[in-house]
Amino acid sequence: MNKYIKLVPFLSVLILFSACTDFLEKKPDDMKTDEMIWKSRKETEAYLYNVYSQIPTSNLYQDDPWLGVSDEIDLTWNVYNTYQINLGNWTISSNFYNKWPNYYKAIRASFVFENNVDKNRELSEALKEQYKAEVKFLRGYYYWLLLRQYGPVVLIKELQPLASDWKEFPRSPYEDCVAYIAEMMDEAEKGLPLHWQNDKQWFGKPTKIVCKAVKAEVLMMAASPQWNGNQGYIDFKNLDGTLLTSTTYDEQKWKRAADASYAVIKTAEDNAGANVRLYKNHENGNGATFSPFKSLRDVHIKKWNCEIIWAKANFNHNGWEVHTSPGPNNLGGVGPTQRAVDAFFMKNGRTIDDPNSTYVEDGFAVNGGDNWNPKSLNIQNDRVEMINLIRNGDAWGHWPGEWNMYANREPRFYVSVLYNKRVIPQLPTDIAKRDYYSTNTNTVKQANGYARVELYYGGMSRQSGSYTFYPQTGYLVLKNVDPLSNMRDRVFVNTPRHDTFIRYAKVLLDYIEALNEYNPSHPDIQKYWDMIRERAGIPSVFSVYPNIKGDKAMQREYILQERQVELAFEGDRYFTTRRRLLSITPDNGDPKRKYGDGGKMWGMDIHAGNTTTNSFEYTGFYKRVAFETRVFDKKMNLFPIHQSEIEKNPSIVQNPGW
Repeated sequence: MNKYIKLVPFLSVLILFSACTDFLEKKPDDMKTDEMIWKSRKETEAYLYNVYSQIPTSNLYQDDPWLGVSDEIDLTWNVYNTYQINLGNWTISSNFYNKWPNYYKAIRASFVFENNVDKNRELSEALKEQYKAEVKFLRGYYYWLLLRQYGPVVLIKELQPLASDWKEFPRSPYEDCVAYIAEMMDEAEKGLPLHWQNDKQWFGKPTKIVCKAVKAEVLMMAASPQWNGNQGYIDFKNLDGTLLTSTTYDEQKWKRAADASYAVIKTAEDNAGANVRLYKNHENGNGATFSPFKSLRDVHIKKWNCEIIWAKANFNHNGWEVHTSPGPNNLGGVGPTQRAVDAFFMKNGRTIDDPNSTYVEDGFAVNGGDNWNPKSLNIQNDRVEMINLIRNGDAWGHWPGEWNMYANREPRFYVSVLYNKRVIPQLPTDIAKRDYYSTNTNTVKQANGYARVELYYGGMSRQSGSYTFYPQTGYLVLKNVDPLSNMRDRVFVNTPRHDTFIRYAKVLLDYIEALNEYNPSHPDIQKYWDMIRERAGIPSVFSVYPNIKGDKAMQREYILQERQVELAFEGDRYFTTRRRLLSITPDNGDPKRKYGDGGKMWGMDIHAGNTTTNSFEYTGFYKRVAFETRVFDKKMNLFPIHQSEIEKNPSIVQNPGW
């Protein structure tokens, strides 16, 4: 890779840097081109963008494992390290997702930049101050990424010579790490603009609101049971006996987390020009009336919409769409677990285990959903128009004849999950191309011009071949897939776009969760929770379950389920179950168990029946079966620090249990 990279607009620069560690490792006093770097604006800014280069992307299995090792998703491919992690086949030497060294290289580079940028006479003083604020943000952000993956880190607060005696740098207590990251966010905020709405080419750079949002995330983790009174870490100490986290519960940590989240909300509410709010279709040029389905779908596919707080620019989603779209011709193997499917509420806002929810587990639906055919079309004669309604988001409910388990669910379910027999949106209206996905000479012929996904044994989305895979759970993720893409011919639209890290709905959920822990009767809990559910097209939880109001434990249960649904398949579930210590919930044999990352994981029976006779009418597919038995131990709430890093610095103690 070239040592220096030309400066290009920020929307496209981040994607270019993935292995610039040689550049990041350099220190000013051993670089022959030192004078050139800090004299030339182009080279100085190139160095800055290399500091950005280690920001990871939510790229299934390549950068981060959070989706594939959570209890909401199975990645069908055993060649990826998430597969080995889920089976417990990893050690301190496995090198799975070893982010420690590169994050520290980027942290070091942030100090180099901050110490030298003032030498550049081609930059204005204002720009120098902004750039220094950016690297402070990045320093804090990389420490945050280390903290949430590994726990207490080695805090280095100033540039150290490469020849330093690293034995002098043990891990710092968790509370010190949190305080330093918060300090970096506070300092960075002073030198950054409120937003980039007036200079959109810089979307993807941090702002004051981004700094506040990251600080809120850090404090939210610190307030949670994993790090707030966890007796399981009572022996988590440095070699000199220093305790690496307090084991005394402090309710005020929840207040600090709530206050930090509210600071984001208040800033957004007081500054309309920042354009931060829940995304709604009719407020953003997609139709004249509010549609929860369009709003929930488009928040993930409309570039830089109002809900996006922090994201990585110019991310290519083509790989995601190939891996989530059904075969043939795609790799469709990103499978939601039955647990994730069961979490979605009914359209009346009730949970599926509520006797008053109208949920039915078995049988085929006689009637379609409220929104399945809004123009009352003749589905035999008006195929193209019907397909266009589906692709545009005007038709989205379950159809007559689909399995009752998927009937009358909330809009977020239909945005997120592609289930057996559902029409595939991301195919063109061309009937022949759609029939390619629903005709199989080995089974019952089902071509009808619609392309309903066939996930049962012998179905078209289950054909073997070097380029065809299928989900082990009997479901595929639909969220974040653009329905106007053409996955028959691999023609993508709206790409590249951004890779979302924090959106406004997550801030609202953080706020009400933290608020509930120390003041469960606070009126803001209902205020902001209602906003989330109103956008989701379902009633207030307090109108559905009025008896929970003010009850901390009951509200917590529903807040966590709301979070599971609203942020499904976005990478949040992994961290929520761990910080809440719910990942270690034992397997009691219940297929409807709500938590636990070990034991049996459930889906539909994708191997039932006979390939020559199975069809959409085959009911054996819809039986809950365990597709995998996962291994999980409480030590896995943290990643191990790789053995090579401990050998470099013997003062680093390994994480508990590893």
